[in-house]
Amino acid sequence: MSWTKYTLVSLPIAAAAVVAAMWWSGELPSDLDPQQTRPTLVIAEHRTARLQALYQMQPKLEAELGVRLKIVEYPAPPQDYFTKLVTELRAGNAPDVFTVPRDLQVDDLAAAGYLANLTADVEAWSGYQQLPALVKTLTRASFDEQVYVVPSIVAVEQLYYRHDLLTAAGISTEQPKDWQDLLNRSRQIKQQMGQFPLMIPAGLTWGMGSYTEGFRYLLASFQDYQLLSAGNQYQLNDDAVRQAFGFYQTLMQEQLTPINPLLNPEPWVIPKYEMFPKGELLITTCGSWCKVFDWGPDSRNPIANVDTSVQTWKFPSADGGEPFALASVVYAWAVNAKSRQQQLARQLVLALGEVDVALAYAVKLGNVPARLDAKEHADFIALGSLMQDHALLTETRALRTTVGSNAMMAGVAQASEAVLTGRANAVQAQQQLHDYVVNVLGVEMVEQQLAKTLPLALPADVEKD
Repeated sequence: MSWTKYTLVSLPIAAAAVVAAMWWSGELPSDLDPQQTRPTLVIAEHRTARLQALYQMQPKLEAELGVRLKIVEYPAPPQDYFTKLVTELRAGNAPDVFTVPRDLQVDDLAAAGYLANLTADVEAWSGYQQLPALVKTLTRASFDEQVYVVPSIVAVEQLYYRHDLLTAAGISTEQPKDWQDLLNRSRQIKQQMGQFPLMIPAGLTWGMGSYTEGFRYLLASFQDYQLLSAGNQYQLNDDAVRQAFGFYQTLMQEQLTPINPLLNPEPWVIPKYEMFPKGELLITTCGSWCKVFDWGPDSRNPIANVDTSVQTWKFPSADGGEPFALASVVYAWAVNAKSRQQQLARQLVLALGEVDVALAYAVKLGNVPARLDAKEHADFIALGSLMQDHALLTETRALRTTVGSNAMMAGVAQASEAVLTGRANAVQAQQQLHDYVVNVLGVEMVEQQLAKTLPLALPADVEKD
């Protein structure tokens, strides 16, 4: 798209005529840079790897859309990024285009009126039919089923284990079929190797990660459980919630998980970046980014031959279903509802959802492109072992959230902390979570009907004490 389409309408008539004549004659003044006369879109980005990917794709995006991209660097930690983003959205001076760190944050931002409704744009986009059904669902807000983000990359989350060390110890590396199988394997690791077998994030200081990187996986282990009821309320009285806390209680009571590190200010540092590389922790929840950021060659404590030394199990079922992987739409692109460049901003987020852009991000971040046709792209092979994760996209699970997800996640962090410290058993933790969410969001946001009581998937003593 030619820059003249935009610039000539904004110049005085006489000046426009002169510039047009000089452009057609090939005599454009050297001090008039066409790039500077294009309309500008402000885009927020953060973290070195993401910035590198955007700068890599910037020339192509600018040429394709006939715009100039002004890249604003936001704080690197995800929570700091999100805090600054929300602050600027409230103040009315946020960028035209930005990312939403996780799909479960879309509802709150959309309900607050911060995100442009992209439903018509996305449904008419050629890439829409290339998205797995689950990814399509996660781009929509649960309260109105409208589309507010364009997905680019997806995190595929599973259990990661030290295949090299378990094999050397003669311990089976077969996929655990259910919770009991995983617990029995964990007990064998502790007895035979004398190390902590399993870590599932929990507690106050892990923040939203206590849900997104821990409790969520346990809830999804029940094949028929959904976090939201048909009336779009949080189902916290369900027996799946009690049993999920019961799994934590078993890990704590049998000392199958490192508890003290989970109570530290940065609880992920010791177990994931120190214990797991040293072989002092053998199994942990993680995602497709982990072999790049957590244990890859450029990480704090790289694991030698990480692609073979560290391998994955799907999350085992709690109730007889098939093992599964989870999918999270991470850093999907959104348009500021108050952007003055609405049409161009909408074109930009769709361009950011194209396969070549997604691959540039995926390679640097250790996630996978959201689109299924990425496997047909010449650069797909650059994903290496992540190609296996991409192949799982059509069979992954997810738990949808609604408005108030931050309160729900804060409640999980508090209740799981109570279990870790021995101040609550599974039943008490479930009640604590329920009461917290009701107090913050109101009783109308929580389904009050008690679900049927399921047989315990864990030893019966999870309800004692």
